[in-house]
Amino acid sequence: MPNTETLCSFAPRLLVLLPLLGAALHSQAAEPASDRQLIESLQQEVRELRERVERLEAERQQPATAAPPPVAQPVPPAEPVPGGWRTASNWGLLKKGQTDEEVAGILGEPDNRRPVRKFELWEYGDGIVRFYLRRLKSWEIPQGIAGRSGQAD
Repeated sequence: MPNTETLCSFAPRLLVLLPLLGAALHSQAAEPASDRQLIESLQQEVRELRERVERLEAERQQPATAAPPPVAQPVPPAEPVPGGWRTASNWGLLKKGQTDEEVAGILGEPDNRRPVRKFELWEYGDGIVRFYLRRLKSWEIPQGIAGRSGQAD
């Protein structure tokens, strides 16, 4: 026969363990339902992924309807046109940093050259081209040039 003292000391522990045991048994009983839900969810996801793959494969097999983007053709460098400094397009070919020789090749020889220390000023009619250490610094296009866009400083 069991010892009464042992049963009395075990009873409070049993009272604490019974709710925990009940919760464990309840979660075990609920597990098959949650497993079913998980399986159904995974099956639905697989169906959706299969449909997406089929759509993507069908799109890939169809010929492209949009034209491919045009390939950019290199723009040939602009060349000076006859007329030298009297032609607006030649003034448009000037870029800061060009050498005095490059500028002379575009605009022709100036009407006048004025050296001022490390600077040199070239005059074309009433237009001026400024060089610093033989490199183009800035320019003012002469009045009366067709398409005259002003100056570059």
